[in-house]
Amino acid sequence: MSAVMPTMKTIAAEAGVSVMTVSLALRNHPRISTATRQKVKEVAERLGYRSNPMVASLMTHIRSSRPVSYQANLGFLVDDSKKLNAHRMIEMAHRGIIKRAGELGFLVDVFSLQEHGPRKGRLEHVLRSRNIQGVILAPLRQAGNLDGMDCSHWSAAALGNTVLSPHFHKVTPHQYQGLQLVIENLERKGYRRIGLAVEPLVDDKVNHYWSSCMAGYHLRIPARQRVPVFLADLTAAPLKAWLDKHKPDVVVGHDGLHFWLRELGMRVPEDIAFACVSVPSESHPSFSGLNQNWQMIGSAAVDSVVAQIYRNERGVPESPKTIMLEGFWEEGTTAPGL
Repeated sequence: MSAVMPTMKTIAAEAGVSVMTVSLALRNHPRISTATRQKVKEVAERLGYRSNPMVASLMTHIRSSRPVSYQANLGFLVDDSKKLNAHRMIEMAHRGIIKRAGELGFLVDVFSLQEHGPRKGRLEHVLRSRNIQGVILAPLRQAGNLDGMDCSHWSAAALGNTVLSPHFHKVTPHQYQGLQLVIENLERKGYRRIGLAVEPLVDDKVNHYWSSCMAGYHLRIPARQRVPVFLADLTAAPLKAWLDKHKPDVVVGHDGLHFWLRELGMRVPEDIAFACVSVPSESHPSFSGLNQNWQMIGSAAVDSVVAQIYRNERGVPESPKTIMLEGFWEEGTTAPGL
């Protein structure tokens, strides 16, 4: 046996899975299949892995759902609070925020940037009058700045990459890993001409991780299989021209792409397969594709903000941290395989 104690990363490399999968498997998490759990445990046993009792104790305490006494209020800042449940991604993040905050003894109030406006000073006044100690900023409809907001009184974290300034700590989906996972699952299903169709504004919101991921994917496949990225506004004529010219057997994109495929008279998946980069979708609950795990992202944002509160860290951090959470593939009906 090696003198160096194996870690979860060592087990992950040996078992061919992610570190998150190892962590969940060793805790018998139901999201991990029985076969994968058994495989991970066998590798851990063979390598002589032993969990650190101090770390295990700490993590058990952190994960505990036992009720705790009231601590303070957190604020969830959204573009328009009246449309909180109209966007599935923000709705799921809100659920995660409410659940995790409750476990830690915090209440959550929702505030509308549209109603109060960060540049008018009204929002700061409302937050202070409501005893808000920390704020979580929902993704903006369009990437932009909140420089007019005085953030010196609160601990803060932003969801996603749309708040360009100030530079808060961020919790985001791991967009590069997510698209890699989509590609891996589509390849496993037999698809070889995989095309990505994304609007420039959306690719900008994800820091160009999707187009970068496709560029890397193209480097490892034969030239005849490469489908150039459709990077333009989704409208019928240019999309049809791209489809006719490059003939992908599956296209990857947001649920709006599925709408345009139908507008062009294409049947999914009979004529062309489709994988969504953000499921479940409001418009089509049975999409195949990537679940970005927004409920867990909301939960992680609470942990970030609460930790800052306990460390008495307020305002814009000198060295902002970005936490990227991995998503997972969800089977659906739109990419059944070839």
